[in-house]
Amino acid sequence: MSDPVYQDHLLDDLRRQGYRITAQRRQVLEVLLAQQDAHLSHEEVTQALAARGHTLNAVTVYRVLQWLKDAGLVAQTDLGGGHDVYCWIGETVHHHLICLNCEHIIEMDDAIFEPLRQMLRERYGFQPRIEHFAIFGLCMACKQAQETDTD
Repeated sequence: MSDPVYQDHLLDDLRRQGYRITAQRRQVLEVLLAQQDAHLSHEEVTQALAARGHTLNAVTVYRVLQWLKDAGLVAQTDLGGGHDVYCWIGETVHHHLICLNCEHIIEMDDAIFEPLRQMLRERYGFQPRIEHFAIFGLCMACKQAQETDTD
């Protein structure tokens, strides 16, 4: 469960930035904060809300998730499951390597993307938001198994 003091501070920060904090926004935020390390689909957020006794329709949940994404608090990405997932960004931005064969997910440090961010700023004058990135390929074990099969 998330720290109520942190949540209140976060809500105060959002209000100072001019955002309205509706009951629906607060409820979705509470679900995401309670599962900060999770990658939740839109449907999983809706189910978690229902488990807490909140009945928000799918469109409202989607709009709140997009609002949180626009506010820079949530990242939306495709981890290969056929639908996007949402992840609380928080203090530690992370990324994933996803094996197309065995579907193993390897967490990757954000520092790998800093040279790319710098190059995009310098070369194109572009300020990238690389918050939660997934790269698909073969993990070491599947690559080695594939090489062994071809020998």
